Amino acid sequence: MTKLNFTDNDFKEARAIAELIKKIDQIDADYVNSVSDEIYKLQPFYLTVLLGHRLDVSMEELEEIMKIYFLVWEYFRLKPNLQRKQVTESLYSKIQKRNLEMLKYSEGELKDIDKKEVYSYDLQNLKSKSLLTAIMYRFKERRMLINMDFEKKGAIMIGIKSFIECFEML
Repeated sequence: MTKLNFTDNDFKEARAIAELIKKIDQIDADYVNSVSDEIYKLQPFYLTVLLGHRLDVSMEELEEIMKIYFLVWEYFRLKPNLQRKQVTESLYSKIQKRNLEMLKYSEGELKDIDKKEVYSYDLQNLKSKSLLTAIMYRFKERRMLINMDFEKKGAIMIGIKSFIECFEML
């Protein structure tokens, strides 16, 4: 099985992400409004997808999902290209389709070891391993996310991963 390699930078990022999580868990209405305005100006499609979740989940689940989207935003927001280039629906759809195809492929694998190999390879090629790992952990630890419908949770996680990859490409 492929062993994941974590660099010193990955560990530094993990510490920075831990600080961002503390910040996100303390957000208030003023933060939500000001950051939503910032996202709308710089990455309107990202905000559109985030707000679209309100139609599919409870208010409590939406609050947790918003915190994850804001965590991703805080992680990438100061990257110069994020402020100059926008993620388009076309790019997002392309990345999301690739992620869904990878998921379908892994479902067809007969052995759990093969599935882990596919997931390890996919994660190893992600620049923001620490961010995605923190998000996956959050989905396994936050009560509202644990209890969320499995298919909704999977779709949301694929969408978030797709945005992370889009932001990395900018």
